[in-house]
Amino acid sequence: DPAFGPPVAAAPTALDLLTADLLAEMDADPAFGLEAAPVAAPAPTPKPAPRAAPAPIRAARAPTGLQALLAPDQADKIHAERRASERSTRWLRLRCGEQTYALELLKVQEVVLPVPLLPLRGTASAMLGIMNLRGQVVPVIDLGIHLGSSPVDMDLHTRVVVLEENGETMGLRVSAVEDVTSLTDQQIEPPDNARLCRIYNNLFRGVARLGHQPMILLDATHLLH
Repeated sequence: DPAFGPPVAAAPTALDLLTADLLAEMDADPAFGLEAAPVAAPAPTPKPAPRAAPAPIRAARAPTGLQALLAPDQADKIHAERRASERSTRWLRLRCGEQTYALELLKVQEVVLPVPLLPLRGTASAMLGIMNLRGQVVPVIDLGIHLGSSPVDMDLHTRVVVLEENGETMGLRVSAVEDVTSLTDQQIEPPDNARLCRIYNNLFRGVARLGHQPMILLDATHLLH
């Protein structure tokens, strides 16, 4: 109604004034204008790597025999004394045809090349004659014939092995002289029970093996007599 003039605005109440003040404070504080940042989920705790099972411990092998009764140093000492007590002899290896023989080196005076011989009448077929060895008369026999085998062929390898014992000498014509080797008593088998080959002859002392071929050991004393 124009008679009443323009409407008069209602006076703000105390609640309105309080609300306005709170809104003003919220607008003035920047913390209220930011959204809360999402909280990252905690990283999963890594599981510990599985531990490898320890390697099985092998039990030490229990000593046996002599080692079980003696301390290690005592056993080693006894083995060393046993090896030292084994008697070893040196042998001259030679060959007649395809068979290998050996003579104890202590009975061998020397090895010489074949020389012209003076034949003897009325002697055994193995006796070839006598030779002059620096003024010494030495009878020479064919070892192959003497052992019941074939005669020794004369070639560049033929040698005469001179034996000597108690002042007596004898020359043995052989196909070849090879080398000198050492043998222990355990390596020598008696001729009557040798596993390599059984031989029954007093000229043989035994049998030994070097490599793949048996070697017959000759008795120089019986050869000289």
